[in-house]
Amino acid sequence: MRILHVTESFGWSGGAAQALYLARGLRALGHENVFACPADGDLGRLAAAEGFRVFNFRPRRDYDLRTALALARFLDELKPDVMQAHHPKAHAMGLLAKFLARHKPVFIFTRRVSHPIVKGFFAKLKYTSRLIDGVIAVADSVRKILIDYGVEPERVRTVYSGTDPARFSPRPPDPAVTAELALPPGVPVVMLVGNFSEHKGQRVLVKAAASLYAKGLDFVLVFAGRGTDSGELKALFREAGVPEAKGRFLGMRTDVEKLLAAASVSVNAAVKGEALSGSIRESLAMGVPAVASDISGNSEIVRDGVTGLLFPPGDSAALAAALERVLTDPGLRAKFSAASVSLVRDGFTTDIMARRTLAYYEELLARVR
Repeated sequence: MRILHVTESFGWSGGAAQALYLARGLRALGHENVFACPADGDLGRLAAAEGFRVFNFRPRRDYDLRTALALARFLDELKPDVMQAHHPKAHAMGLLAKFLARHKPVFIFTRRVSHPIVKGFFAKLKYTSRLIDGVIAVADSVRKILIDYGVEPERVRTVYSGTDPARFSPRPPDPAVTAELALPPGVPVVMLVGNFSEHKGQRVLVKAAASLYAKGLDFVLVFAGRGTDSGELKALFREAGVPEAKGRFLGMRTDVEKLLAAASVSVNAAVKGEALSGSIRESLAMGVPAVASDISGNSEIVRDGVTGLLFPPGDSAALAAALERVLTDPGLRAKFSAASVSLVRDGFTTDIMARRTLAYYEELLARVR
Protein backbone atom coordinates (compact mmCIF):
# COMPACT_ATOMS: atom_id res chain seq x y z
CA MET A 1 0.00 0.00 0.00
CA ARG A 2 1.19 3.55 -0.75
CA ILE A 3 0.19 6.28 1.69
CA LEU A 4 0.58 10.03 1.22
CA HIS A 5 0.71 12.02 4.48
CA VAL A 6 -0.20 15.68 3.97
CA THR A 7 0.47 18.44 6.50
CA GLU A 8 1.32 22.12 6.44
CA SER A 9 3.29 21.73 9.70
CA PHE A 10 6.53 23.72 9.52
CA GLY A 11 7.64 23.90 13.14
CA TRP A 12 7.65 20.85 15.38
CA SER A 13 4.34 19.95 17.04
CA GLY A 14 2.51 16.99 18.54
CA GLY A 15 0.65 16.49 15.28
CA ALA A 16 3.88 16.47 13.27
CA ALA A 17 5.37 13.93 15.67
CA GLN A 18 2.29 11.71 15.34
CA ALA A 19 2.45 11.84 11.53
CA LEU A 20 6.09 10.73 11.62
CA TYR A 21 5.40 8.00 14.19
CA LEU A 22 2.57 6.71 12.00
CA ALA A 23 4.72 6.64 8.85
CA ARG A 24 7.45 4.75 10.72
CA GLY A 25 4.92 2.24 12.02
CA LEU A 26 3.32 1.70 8.63
CA ARG A 27 6.74 1.31 6.99
CA ALA A 28 7.62 -1.35 9.57
CA LEU A 29 4.43 -3.15 8.53
CA GLY A 30 5.62 -3.19 4.91
CA HIS A 31 3.92 -0.16 3.37
CA GLU A 32 5.30 2.81 1.43
CA ASN A 33 4.90 6.28 2.98
CA VAL A 34 5.42 9.65 1.32
CA PHE A 35 5.12 13.13 2.87
CA ALA A 36 3.66 16.28 1.36
CA CYS A 37 4.84 19.00 3.76
CA PRO A 38 7.17 22.01 3.85
CA ALA A 39 10.46 20.43 2.74
CA ASP A 40 12.52 22.91 4.79
CA GLY A 41 10.38 22.53 7.92
CA ASP A 42 11.16 20.40 10.94
CA LEU A 43 9.02 17.46 9.80
CA GLY A 44 10.20 17.68 6.20
CA ARG A 45 13.85 17.56 7.19
CA LEU A 46 13.37 14.71 9.67
CA ALA A 47 11.29 12.66 7.23
CA ALA A 48 13.85 13.10 4.46
CA ALA A 49 16.68 12.15 6.83
CA GLU A 50 14.83 8.92 7.61
CA GLY A 51 14.51 8.04 3.93
CA PHE A 52 10.93 9.11 3.27
CA ARG A 53 10.20 10.86 -0.01
CA VAL A 54 9.12 14.47 0.62
CA PHE A 55 7.04 16.56 -1.78
CA ASN A 56 7.28 20.26 -0.98
CA PHE A 57 3.78 21.34 0.09
CA ARG A 58 3.42 24.78 1.64
CA PRO A 59 -0.04 26.35 1.22
CA ARG A 60 -0.44 30.04 1.98
CA ARG A 61 -4.07 29.71 3.08
CA ASP A 62 -6.81 27.10 3.45
CA TYR A 63 -7.76 27.23 -0.22
CA ASP A 64 -4.60 28.00 -2.20
CA LEU A 65 -5.51 27.03 -5.78
CA ARG A 66 -1.95 27.01 -7.14
CA THR A 67 -0.73 24.69 -4.39
CA ALA A 68 -3.85 22.53 -4.73
CA LEU A 69 -3.16 22.09 -8.44
CA ALA A 70 0.44 21.08 -7.69
CA LEU A 71 -0.80 18.56 -5.12
CA ALA A 72 -3.34 17.22 -7.64
CA ARG A 73 -0.58 16.71 -10.21
CA PHE A 74 1.45 14.89 -7.56
CA LEU A 75 -1.52 12.62 -6.83
CA ASP A 76 -1.70 11.72 -10.52
CA GLU A 77 2.04 11.00 -10.55
CA LEU A 78 2.29 9.12 -7.25
CA LYS A 79 -1.08 7.34 -7.37
CA PRO A 80 -1.29 6.70 -3.63
CA ASP A 81 -3.89 4.27 -2.32
CA VAL A 82 -4.55 6.51 0.67
CA MET A 83 -4.09 10.22 1.35
CA GLN A 84 -4.26 11.28 5.00
CA ALA A 85 -4.41 14.93 6.00
CA HIS A 86 -2.96 15.59 9.46
CA HIS A 87 -3.73 19.31 9.91
CA PRO A 88 -6.47 21.83 8.92
CA LYS A 89 -4.91 23.38 5.77
CA ALA A 90 -3.89 19.90 4.59
CA HIS A 91 -7.50 18.81 5.10
CA ALA A 92 -8.85 21.65 2.93
CA MET A 93 -6.14 21.35 0.29
CA GLY A 94 -6.34 17.56 0.14
CA LEU A 95 -10.06 17.81 -0.50
CA LEU A 96 -9.51 20.31 -3.31
CA ALA A 97 -6.62 18.30 -4.80
CA LYS A 98 -8.69 15.10 -4.87
CA PHE A 99 -11.47 17.00 -6.66
CA LEU A 100 -8.98 18.29 -9.27
CA ALA A 101 -6.93 15.09 -9.75
CA ARG A 102 -7.72 12.23 -12.08
CA HIS A 103 -6.45 9.76 -9.50
CA LYS A 104 -8.85 9.54 -6.53
CA PRO A 105 -7.19 7.98 -3.47
CA VAL A 106 -9.06 7.10 -0.32
CA PHE A 107 -9.02 10.40 1.56
CA ILE A 108 -8.93 10.63 5.35
CA PHE A 109 -8.41 13.60 7.60
CA THR A 110 -7.43 13.57 11.27
CA ARG A 111 -9.07 15.80 13.86
CA ARG A 112 -6.70 16.45 16.79
CA VAL A 113 -8.43 19.26 18.73
CA SER A 114 -11.68 19.74 20.62
CA HIS A 115 -12.37 23.32 19.53
CA PRO A 116 -15.93 23.82 18.20
CA ILE A 117 -16.04 23.42 14.40
CA VAL A 118 -16.75 26.60 12.46
CA LYS A 119 -20.20 26.74 10.87
CA GLY A 120 -21.05 27.94 7.39
CA PHE A 121 -21.46 26.48 3.90
CA PHE A 122 -17.75 25.96 3.08
CA ALA A 123 -16.94 24.62 6.55
CA LYS A 124 -19.82 22.16 6.29
CA LEU A 125 -18.59 21.06 2.87
CA LYS A 126 -15.06 20.64 4.25
CA TYR A 127 -16.28 18.14 6.85
CA THR A 128 -19.12 16.33 5.07
CA SER A 129 -18.05 16.21 1.39
CA ARG A 130 -18.51 12.82 -0.28
CA LEU A 131 -14.88 13.09 -1.41
CA ILE A 132 -13.97 12.32 2.21
CA ASP A 133 -13.89 8.57 2.77
CA GLY A 134 -13.14 8.56 6.47
CA VAL A 135 -12.20 10.61 9.50
CA ILE A 136 -9.84 9.73 12.34
CA ALA A 137 -10.61 11.30 15.71
CA VAL A 138 -7.86 11.10 18.31
CA ALA A 139 -10.37 10.63 21.15
CA ASP A 140 -13.98 9.53 21.54
CA SER A 141 -14.83 13.03 22.74
CA VAL A 142 -13.55 14.45 19.42
CA ARG A 143 -15.52 11.79 17.53
CA LYS A 144 -18.68 13.01 19.29
CA ILE A 145 -17.97 16.63 18.26
CA LEU A 146 -17.67 15.53 14.62
CA ILE A 147 -20.86 13.46 14.75
CA ASP A 148 -22.79 16.27 16.45
CA TYR A 149 -21.58 18.57 13.67
CA GLY A 150 -23.10 16.31 11.03
CA VAL A 151 -20.42 13.81 10.02
CA GLU A 152 -22.00 10.38 9.66
CA PRO A 153 -21.04 8.14 12.63
CA GLU A 154 -19.94 5.28 10.38
CA ARG A 155 -17.40 7.58 8.72
CA VAL A 156 -15.58 8.51 11.97
CA ARG A 157 -13.13 6.16 13.69
CA THR A 158 -11.37 6.82 16.99
CA VAL A 159 -7.66 6.00 16.80
CA TYR A 160 -5.77 7.20 19.85
CA SER A 161 -2.48 8.98 19.25
CA GLY A 162 0.49 6.85 20.22
CA THR A 163 3.45 7.09 22.56
CA ASP A 164 6.78 5.45 21.78
CA PRO A 165 7.52 3.08 24.70
CA ALA A 166 11.17 2.85 23.66
CA ARG A 167 11.54 6.55 24.38
CA PHE A 168 8.99 7.02 27.16
CA SER A 169 9.36 4.34 29.83
CA PRO A 170 10.00 4.36 33.59
CA ARG A 171 13.55 5.31 34.58
CA PRO A 172 15.42 7.06 37.39
CA PRO A 173 16.05 10.80 37.11
CA ASP A 174 18.97 11.87 34.94
CA PRO A 175 21.65 13.39 37.22
CA ALA A 176 22.50 15.97 34.55
CA VAL A 177 18.89 17.19 34.43
CA THR A 178 18.63 17.21 38.22
CA ALA A 179 21.76 19.35 38.35
CA GLU A 180 20.63 21.64 35.51
CA LEU A 181 17.31 22.31 37.24
CA ALA A 182 18.98 22.70 40.63
CA LEU A 183 16.42 20.41 42.23
CA PRO A 184 16.74 20.27 46.03
CA PRO A 185 17.03 16.68 47.30
CA GLY A 186 13.72 15.21 48.43
CA VAL A 187 11.59 18.13 47.19
CA PRO A 188 8.74 17.02 44.84
CA VAL A 189 8.61 18.30 41.27
CA VAL A 190 5.35 19.42 39.66
CA MET A 191 5.77 19.61 35.88
CA LEU A 192 3.62 21.07 33.11
CA VAL A 193 4.85 20.32 29.58
CA GLY A 194 3.02 22.42 27.01
CA ASN A 195 3.39 25.59 24.97
CA PHE A 196 2.64 28.74 26.94
CA SER A 197 -0.86 30.06 26.27
CA GLU A 198 -4.05 30.97 28.07
CA HIS A 199 -5.60 27.75 26.71
CA LYS A 200 -2.93 25.53 28.29
CA GLY A 201 -3.74 26.79 31.78
CA GLN A 202 -0.34 27.73 33.19
CA ARG A 203 -2.16 30.57 34.98
CA VAL A 204 -4.44 28.03 36.71
CA LEU A 205 -1.47 25.98 37.93
CA VAL A 206 0.42 28.99 39.28
CA LYS A 207 -2.68 30.13 41.18
CA ALA A 208 -3.12 26.61 42.63
CA ALA A 209 0.56 26.51 43.59
CA ALA A 210 0.24 29.82 45.44
CA SER A 211 -2.43 28.38 47.73
CA LEU A 212 -0.35 25.27 48.42
CA TYR A 213 2.78 27.28 49.23
CA ALA A 214 0.64 29.35 51.64
CA LYS A 215 -0.26 26.08 53.42
CA GLY A 216 3.40 25.20 53.84
CA LEU A 217 3.83 22.59 51.08
CA ASP A 218 7.19 22.72 49.34
CA PHE A 219 7.74 21.70 45.71
CA VAL A 220 9.39 22.94 42.52
CA LEU A 221 7.32 24.01 39.50
CA VAL A 222 8.84 23.09 36.13
CA PHE A 223 7.47 24.44 32.83
CA ALA A 224 8.65 23.25 29.41
CA GLY A 225 7.32 24.13 25.98
CA ARG A 226 7.37 27.00 23.53
CA GLY A 227 7.16 30.34 25.35
CA THR A 228 7.59 28.94 28.86
CA ASP A 229 10.85 30.84 29.20
CA SER A 230 9.00 34.11 28.56
CA GLY A 231 8.57 37.09 30.84
CA GLU A 232 4.80 36.57 30.62
CA LEU A 233 4.96 33.30 32.55
CA LYS A 234 7.25 34.82 35.17
CA ALA A 235 4.76 37.70 35.48
CA LEU A 236 2.09 35.17 36.48
CA PHE A 237 4.33 34.20 39.40
CA ARG A 238 4.54 37.83 40.53
CA GLU A 239 0.78 38.30 40.20
CA ALA A 240 0.11 35.21 42.32
CA GLY A 241 2.76 36.06 44.88
CA VAL A 242 4.84 32.97 44.11
CA PRO A 243 8.63 33.43 44.37
CA GLU A 244 10.24 33.11 40.95
CA ALA A 245 12.85 30.84 42.57
CA LYS A 246 10.15 28.15 42.89
CA GLY A 247 9.89 27.96 39.10
CA ARG A 248 12.02 26.54 36.31
CA PHE A 249 11.25 28.17 32.95
CA LEU A 250 12.76 25.96 30.27
CA GLY A 251 11.24 26.97 26.94
CA MET A 252 11.16 24.48 24.06
CA ARG A 253 12.95 21.19 24.81
CA THR A 254 13.73 18.06 22.82
CA ASP A 255 14.57 15.94 25.87
CA VAL A 256 11.09 15.73 27.40
CA GLU A 257 11.62 12.12 28.48
CA LYS A 258 14.61 13.19 30.60
CA LEU A 259 12.60 16.01 32.14
CA LEU A 260 9.62 13.78 32.94
CA ALA A 261 11.90 11.28 34.69
CA ALA A 262 12.49 13.98 37.32
CA ALA A 263 8.77 14.73 37.84
CA SER A 264 6.75 13.65 40.87
CA VAL A 265 3.48 14.60 39.18
CA SER A 266 2.60 15.82 35.67
CA VAL A 267 -0.12 18.44 35.23
CA ASN A 268 -2.39 19.27 32.33
CA ALA A 269 -4.39 22.38 33.22
CA ALA A 270 -5.90 23.09 29.78
CA VAL A 271 -9.11 25.12 29.76
CA LYS A 272 -10.06 24.58 26.09
CA GLY A 273 -8.97 22.99 22.82
CA GLU A 274 -7.26 19.92 24.27
CA ALA A 275 -8.18 16.60 22.68
CA LEU A 276 -5.87 13.93 24.11
CA SER A 277 -2.89 15.46 25.90
CA GLY A 278 0.38 14.16 24.46
CA SER A 279 2.41 15.27 27.46
CA ILE A 280 0.08 13.44 29.85
CA ARG A 281 0.17 10.31 27.69
CA GLU A 282 3.98 10.42 27.74
CA SER A 283 4.00 11.05 31.48
CA LEU A 284 1.81 8.03 32.16
CA ALA A 285 4.02 5.88 29.92
CA MET A 286 6.92 6.80 32.21
CA GLY A 287 4.95 6.03 35.35
CA VAL A 288 4.55 9.69 36.34
CA PRO A 289 1.14 10.26 38.03
CA ALA A 290 -1.09 12.80 36.32
CA VAL A 291 -3.42 15.53 37.51
CA ALA A 292 -5.44 16.79 34.55
CA SER A 293 -8.39 19.03 33.78
CA ASP A 294 -11.48 17.03 32.89
CA ILE A 295 -11.63 18.31 29.34
CA SER A 296 -12.33 16.41 26.13
CA GLY A 297 -10.22 13.23 25.90
CA ASN A 298 -8.23 13.66 29.10
CA SER A 299 -10.67 11.40 30.97
CA GLU A 300 -10.07 8.67 28.36
CA ILE A 301 -6.49 8.28 29.54
CA VAL A 302 -6.44 9.77 33.03
CA ARG A 303 -8.78 7.35 34.80
CA ASP A 304 -9.81 9.27 37.90
CA GLY A 305 -8.49 7.52 40.98
CA VAL A 306 -6.72 4.86 38.88
CA THR A 307 -3.98 6.53 36.80
CA GLY A 308 -4.34 10.02 38.25
CA LEU A 309 -6.85 12.65 39.29
CA LEU A 310 -9.17 14.90 37.27
CA PHE A 311 -10.40 18.38 38.18
CA PRO A 312 -12.88 20.83 36.58
CA PRO A 313 -11.18 22.99 33.90
CA GLY A 314 -10.06 26.36 35.21
CA ASP A 315 -10.76 25.50 38.86
CA SER A 316 -7.48 26.35 40.62
CA ALA A 317 -8.84 25.37 44.05
CA ALA A 318 -9.76 21.89 42.80
CA LEU A 319 -6.34 21.57 41.14
CA ALA A 320 -4.66 22.56 44.41
CA ALA A 321 -6.66 19.93 46.31
CA ALA A 322 -5.74 17.23 43.79
CA LEU A 323 -2.06 18.18 43.87
CA GLU A 324 -2.01 18.22 47.66
CA ARG A 325 -3.51 14.73 47.72
CA VAL A 326 -0.93 13.32 45.30
CA LEU A 327 2.10 15.16 46.69
CA THR A 328 1.44 14.11 50.29
CA ASP A 329 0.68 10.44 49.61
CA PRO A 330 3.64 8.43 48.21
CA GLY A 331 1.54 5.25 48.26
CA LEU A 332 -1.07 6.84 46.02
CA ARG A 333 1.64 8.00 43.61
CA ALA A 334 3.02 4.45 43.45
CA LYS A 335 -0.46 3.04 42.76
CA PHE A 336 -1.08 5.54 39.97
CA SER A 337 2.38 4.91 38.50
CA ALA A 338 1.90 1.15 38.08
CA ALA A 339 -1.56 1.51 36.57
CA SER A 340 -0.39 4.27 34.20
CA VAL A 341 2.39 2.25 32.58
CA SER A 342 0.05 -0.71 31.98
CA LEU A 343 -2.67 1.51 30.51
CA VAL A 344 -0.36 3.10 27.93
CA ARG A 345 1.29 -0.16 26.91
CA ASP A 346 -2.10 -1.84 26.43
CA GLY A 347 -3.78 0.87 24.37
CA PHE A 348 -1.74 3.97 23.56
CA THR A 349 1.55 2.98 21.89
CA THR A 350 2.72 4.06 18.44
CA ASP A 351 2.61 0.44 17.26
CA ILE A 352 -1.05 0.08 18.29
CA MET A 353 -1.85 3.39 16.56
CA ALA A 354 -0.19 2.22 13.32
CA ARG A 355 -1.98 -1.13 13.32
CA ARG A 356 -5.38 0.40 14.03
CA THR A 357 -4.85 3.02 11.33
CA LEU A 358 -3.80 0.37 8.81
CA ALA A 359 -6.89 -1.69 9.62
CA TYR A 360 -9.03 1.39 8.96
CA TYR A 361 -7.27 2.03 5.63
CA GLU A 362 -7.92 -1.57 4.56
CA GLU A 363 -11.56 -1.33 5.57
CA LEU A 364 -12.06 1.88 3.58
CA LEU A 365 -10.21 0.53 0.54
CA ALA A 366 -12.37 -2.59 0.56
CA ARG A 367 -15.48 -0.43 0.75
CA VAL A 368 -14.38 1.75 -2.18
CA ARG A 369 -13.38 -1.23 -4.33
